[in-house]
Amino acid sequence: MDTREIKLAGMEMSLSSHDGAIDLIKHRISPFLAKEKPDFMVLPEKWVMQRYDEQSEQLNQVLDTFCELSQENGCTIVLGSFSVVRKGKLYNSSPVISEGKIIGWSDKISLYRTEKNEFTTGRSINVFQSSGIKFSVAVCYDLDFPYYTKVAIRKGARILFNPSLIHESLHGMWHIYVTGRSLENRIPILSVNSSSPPLGGGSIGTFLDEEEKGVRIRKTKAAKSVISYTVDMQATSSMIERRMQEDPGIYSFTNE
Repeated sequence: MDTREIKLAGMEMSLSSHDGAIDLIKHRISPFLAKEKPDFMVLPEKWVMQRYDEQSEQLNQVLDTFCELSQENGCTIVLGSFSVVRKGKLYNSSPVISEGKIIGWSDKISLYRTEKNEFTTGRSINVFQSSGIKFSVAVCYDLDFPYYTKVAIRKGARILFNPSLIHESLHGMWHIYVTGRSLENRIPILSVNSSSPPLGGGSIGTFLDEEEKGVRIRKTKAAKSVISYTVDMQATSSMIERRMQEDPGIYSFTNE
C-alpha cells in the first residue's frame, strides 16, 4: 500500500491547432510543472483539434515534448486525449507518460452521440502504474457509466483521471457524475475540461475523508484554469478496499 500524500494537478487548455499546442506546452505547461511539481498532471479531452496518424511526425513531436517534461519534472502526465488513426481506424485516445516514457494509451469506450459516426470504440479498461500508484483514465463519457470505475478498481486502480470536453450548460450534470462515482466507489477523481467557449472550464477534483460515522466527499474546483490538490493514498486505499468488500456486485466489461 502506498502511504504517500500525492499532488494532483490539471490545466484547462484552450482548444488548439498542432502549432498552438506546441506553443502552449512550451510557454504554459512547462513553467507550471517546473514551479508546482505535481506528481500527476491531467489535460482535457481532444484539446488539440486535429487528427494524428499514429506514426506521424507531428504526433511524435507532441509526445516527445511531453516525455521530456515528464523526465525533467518527475511527473506522470495524462495528455488529455487525441484523435489518433491506427490501422485505418480513428480512436479518441489518451496517452499516459511517466518517467519520460509512454506507458500506454486509454481508448474511449463509451462514444458520445455523433462520435459513433467517426470513432472506433475502445476495447479495454487499462490500469497504469507509476511510482507504485495504480490509476486508470476514463475519457469523458466513460465516467457516466458505473462499469468503468468498478472494473478499474477491481483491476487495482486507486485514482481515476477523467479528461473531458463538456459544454458549459452541462457542468452541473457533469459534476454530479464525478462526485457520484467518487463517493460510490471511495475513489479520488480528477476531471479536467477545456477553458475555450462554449466549454468554459469548470474542472473538478474529489477525494474522501473518513469520519467516525461515515465517509464524506471533498471537492475542489479550478481557479484561473488550474486545479491542484493533494490526496492521502494510504487513507484512500483503505477506503476503497473496504468498499469493495461491502459491495456484493459482479462487474465486467464484455469487450475484454
